[in-house]
Amino acid sequence: MEKFGCAKMANFSSSNERQIFVWLAKNPNRQECMADVARALLRAKIPPGLSLLHRRHFFPADRGAPRPPRKKLACLQKCRAGFQQQSTDGAPLSSAAAATAAAAAVEADSSPVLAGWKPPRYLWRALATLVIGGQVILRTLQGRIHVRNTVQQLEAVGPGSLGVNLLTASFVGMVFTIQFVREFAKLGLTRSVGGVLALALARELSPVVTAVILAGRVGSAFAAELGTMQVSEQTDTLRVLGTDPVDYLITPRVLACCLAMPFLTLMCFSVGMAASVLLADSVYRVSANIILDSAARALQPWDIVSTMIKSFVFGGIISIVSCAWGVTTLGGAKGVGESTTSAVVISLVCIFIADFILSWCFFQGAGDALKAAMG
Repeated sequence: MEKFGCAKMANFSSSNERQIFVWLAKNPNRQECMADVARALLRAKIPPGLSLLHRRHFFPADRGAPRPPRKKLACLQKCRAGFQQQSTDGAPLSSAAAATAAAAAVEADSSPVLAGWKPPRYLWRALATLVIGGQVILRTLQGRIHVRNTVQQLEAVGPGSLGVNLLTASFVGMVFTIQFVREFAKLGLTRSVGGVLALALARELSPVVTAVILAGRVGSAFAAELGTMQVSEQTDTLRVLGTDPVDYLITPRVLACCLAMPFLTLMCFSVGMAASVLLADSVYRVSANIILDSAARALQPWDIVSTMIKSFVFGGIISIVSCAWGVTTLGGAKGVGESTTSAVVISLVCIFIADFILSWCFFQGAGDALKAAMG
């Protein structure tokens, strides 16, 4: 390809322009020859749309020829435009002027490395989640709370989710009773069953199970509602009417989840313990007084406080993630479905991660709860 050197560039015609583009594609560092290429294009009177924009004319798909980079084509177009402006009488420019024009075009074409980079969608959504969480906290501290919407969301999150939460908690308590009683009975530790059940339900099972159910029922509803409003431009309508969507839509949902989760967790713990006592007394002949006495000795006030803190954090995670995924929905009905599914999955993952971190912070060192439960 050396026959297309800089000294011979000015003599080519439109028939070998395709070879010139191939040469430029294979020699990206030969930018000093762009001035000669642009001057030759000008002298050959080749239309710019044909020579620079319609690449398929020179690179048909069936030939398999390489395509020049877009940056090369843009730079050539700038060189040619510069020559057309500077050479009004049709005479070619001198080599020094041509080199100066080419250098200016190349310098103008240079752009930052990340100019055309777009962040991945998951990174964008994670940033949106943090921003929305900060906005909700700021508005709550400022007292910018829509009371009516908050009460409506409390009704949907609390009483609306109470039945399924209590049913799930009762069966979870009975399942663990079966496992604990049959194993502890062989060891003669029947009097410790109540303490173990109370600790398991209070510290881990009740808040986590309640959060999982709430993520599937309430979190998916939040993501679907806000996603539908986003794709149908209802949130833009709120902005036009002078209403902030964060104040009107997101903050009430976050507050409702954070306030309802601790109460739902307490109810689930109570129902789970009641179901465990009923099963142990009726099936395994373990007295209810023994189980309740063991649970009372094992439980400490800090166990209930830590459960409330976990529930509050889990409620915030579910609501903020679901709302953030909803308001960042794109792509119509399909995007709403994807956002709903993704919001539930991300909420569950964040719940388990937060549960590990909080448990690590709350329960350090050796414990003596089971020793107290054994009496």
